[in-house]
Amino acid sequence: MILSGGEAPWKRAGSKPPFAFVFNEEKEERDYSSWGMESTEVRKMSSARNILRHMDIHYGNIFKDQISNVEEDIAEKQMFFNSSLLYLIAATDGNEDSIGHSKLVASYTTLLTKDLGIEDKNFLVNIQRGALLHDVGKIGIPEFILRKASSLTEREKGILQEHPLLGYEMIEEFDFLRKAAHVVLYHHEKYDGSGYPFGLIGEEIPVEARIFCLTDTLDAITSDRPYRKGKSFEEALREMEKYRGSQFDPVLLDIFLSIPVEKWQDIKMKTLASLRLPLIN
Repeated sequence: MILSGGEAPWKRAGSKPPFAFVFNEEKEERDYSSWGMESTEVRKMSSARNILRHMDIHYGNIFKDQISNVEEDIAEKQMFFNSSLLYLIAATDGNEDSIGHSKLVASYTTLLTKDLGIEDKNFLVNIQRGALLHDVGKIGIPEFILRKASSLTEREKGILQEHPLLGYEMIEEFDFLRKAAHVVLYHHEKYDGSGYPFGLIGEEIPVEARIFCLTDTLDAITSDRPYRKGKSFEEALREMEKYRGSQFDPVLLDIFLSIPVEKWQDIKMKTLASLRLPLIN
């Protein structure tokens, strides 16, 4: 079973999410301070939602008359919005590593999705957007947890693991991001049910998230960290093979491993080069 429609498990069950935002209908904005966030995180979350609200209105306006738009023009507009999402990350996070990681995993995810034979253009656009915004919920996580060099306490781990829910709640109300929300909400689920936030098993996890799990892990292993040097793509692929059926969907993993290393290397080189250019030309 693949969950569809952007519906979260707690909504299907008719219950409340693990945490609740206060929604002010008159002002059309959530009161993030009710979750106990620090003022810095509250400002970041509110700022992100304001940006998304304006983007949602603009998106609806420019796509209102798609009949008169040629296919190339529509594709260009979609790329514009995807690039704009990077500005959202930059404006609310300010961490260059986050921008680079988001763009790399979006590029990797596009490559894998196409190699899977998925040609639906809407699916491609939505999974790209989900990849770009997969960690957007970390905007609401205290900075000291995100930057902590030592091991997190159990309480801190619990707080960090709220970020998929925070991200989902932030974007699912906006039409142009609703179908991207699957990646944001489920990207830490694992095939054997040991992931979070819901412990979904196998095909209970939306296929978008199962695809993204592979590309996110690939970038995590091959990217440099303050405490270690990134591994080669060859090493990363060998390591990921060990998690067949536990972390990764075995069928998707087979196709993922069949992609030549040179393709991954080429995508990484081109993506990193593009980061040195303006995000929107």
